[in-house]
Amino acid sequence: MKNYTLNIALLLSLLFIVSCSEHKGSPDKPKQVHEKIDHYISSLIKADEIPGMAIAVVKDGQIIHKKNYGLANIAHNVPVTDSTLFRVYSTSKLITIVAIFQLIEVGKISLDDPISKYIDHLPELWQNIKIEHLISYSSGLPEYKDFDRYLSDKSMLAKLAKQALHYPKGYKYEYVQTNFWFLQLIIEKITGQKFEEFVKQNQFKNHSNHVVFASNSLVDIPFRVAKYQYNKEYNAYEKTTYEAGPRSLAGNGLNINLNALLDWNTKLDKDQLLKREIKLKMMSPYKYENNPFPFSHGWGIYGPEGKQYYGFAGGGVSAFMKFIDKDISIIILSNGFRNRPVISDAIIYLSGLSDSDLIREERMLNEDIRLAFILNNYTDALKIYKAIKLKNNTLNFERGLNKAGHHYFSKEQIDTSIAIFKLYTNEYPNSSNAFNNLGDAYFNKKQYALAKENYQKSLELNPKNENAKEMLNKLERGI
Repeated sequence: MKNYTLNIALLLSLLFIVSCSEHKGSPDKPKQVHEKIDHYISSLIKADEIPGMAIAVVKDGQIIHKKNYGLANIAHNVPVTDSTLFRVYSTSKLITIVAIFQLIEVGKISLDDPISKYIDHLPELWQNIKIEHLISYSSGLPEYKDFDRYLSDKSMLAKLAKQALHYPKGYKYEYVQTNFWFLQLIIEKITGQKFEEFVKQNQFKNHSNHVVFASNSLVDIPFRVAKYQYNKEYNAYEKTTYEAGPRSLAGNGLNINLNALLDWNTKLDKDQLLKREIKLKMMSPYKYENNPFPFSHGWGIYGPEGKQYYGFAGGGVSAFMKFIDKDISIIILSNGFRNRPVISDAIIYLSGLSDSDLIREERMLNEDIRLAFILNNYTDALKIYKAIKLKNNTLNFERGLNKAGHHYFSKEQIDTSIAIFKLYTNEYPNSSNAFNNLGDAYFNKKQYALAKENYQKSLELNPKNENAKEMLNKLERGI
């Protein structure tokens, strides 16, 4: 009787989430929005087994949701509080970009400045790379993280100088951390200050105790949480021990609490960090010679026209995103996960709950389906899936089925994974990906004949499927 009651509770819980994303009537009242966001985040934490989070949503200058969730420290059962410092990883880059544009605003540097003006001993082919190429990831520079991080700056530059440029400057976007190391060097050369000192003085003057720059996970910093990763061998969380070093401060070194980041957002919105015209330039798309997706002068640009948002995410644990046309900002801070959440799904879901004009129904319902299968047993989840499909039969739900199946595959709950992937193939019989996934699940269970059958079907549907080719070759060789 106890299990039946639990399933009904979960069923009602998921149906509540579905109703949130399908609601298209009059705008919700602030309390309703807060409750719906709270319900979604609680479901997300449970599904992806996230130890702790701090979430905020700001609309029209007002905080419509702000809450701490879960544990900052698992071993000592310490909750997340307003004092908790989260390491935001690559979300740090937004702070660095604002620092660069602050220097542009006062005329100390220009986007057109060659980096050789500020960094000595660069190879001849690098001389005309400009600051604008660094902030748009279009410099073509090689990756410094491919080399020993214990090298001195001089030795690292010498190593890099021997490498060929990846492509001509301005040609395309390529996510290379060297760009932000060079931005850090430029900021320090111009200001005569350490990078972190300049940033704290000019962006976090009233929060000096709530902002720490450290790319070293091993250092104990008061109130800073560790990033947890899941160790399958021990079936337990462990703290990450990765140490990036001081060259990474501009790219991934920010540690901050939610209140300080909220205050930073307010200052940015009120043009207290940058004048409006400078801010608009920062947010404007960079014109690459060849790039398939939009990117601004340092800020990512995501989403379809009319529902675009700007920002950056970091390490699978943080995100700072702004829907400029709707004056909505979303901040996600967390300290790890067992099953890596898709930050973009969370941003899309939270934005749809915050403003009905931002609802992206297909993506939100796919997230509902993923959560249904993770938080419920297969039978009850199937009922929810069918109810969603019945009301939305023109939408595609491959994304939700795919992610739900992979969730159980990664946890080695192969029977459930097979059940979901079989549903996926039945619902989408022309999907090469569906049959490929089912083949992987059968292979994992050592049901090789069924694995072969599904790989062959996947390859028929997509002759370019390299995984199916490789796995069929492996099966032909007798594993």
